[in-house]
Amino acid sequence: MTQGSETIQVDLPAHEPAQPLPPPSSPWLGRERLAGLSLIGLGLFALYASADLPFASESGVGSGLLPRALALILIALGFVQIAVTWSDKPESTGRWPVRDMLPVLIGVFLFAITIRGYQFGTFEIPALGMAVATPLATFLSGLAAKDMRIGELIVFSVILTVVCIGLFRYALGLSLPVAPWLIGY
Repeated sequence: MTQGSETIQVDLPAHEPAQPLPPPSSPWLGRERLAGLSLIGLGLFALYASADLPFASESGVGSGLLPRALALILIALGFVQIAVTWSDKPESTGRWPVRDMLPVLIGVFLFAITIRGYQFGTFEIPALGMAVATPLATFLSGLAAKDMRIGELIVFSVILTVVCIGLFRYALGLSLPVAPWLIGY
């Protein structure tokens, strides 16, 4: 008894090589140099934001020492990043995936203004607490994922909210508002 061999043919999609990145928009500005400039900008912002904190107090180190030290380290690392890549040909920053970044940025912004409330002149956003701000930020940030499913994202947002409230409010005892519109704190 002879058994014949069968050939199974599987059609796989052709793998195309990645397209080369376009040249940088500026002959000086490339990916690594942009990263260095970003570190410098973040460090300068941290110096500005920590300017009101005391550098030292009667008992020793003040609350402004660590933020200023970290800001100076960021600025130094930014200059190092630029200096190391100075002789290299700048690599392009490519195309920025704005569609992927926008939901995350909006989610972080809405979290910041809804957790404790915010006032823009005559327009006031009430303090909604972690019960609203956390799932809002999680859901909006999750919209950036390409393989996102709405049902899974809602479940994840609810679970993450419960974990965050339990961890930050009750386990760590931080004074973050949970739901001031509902339970008063």
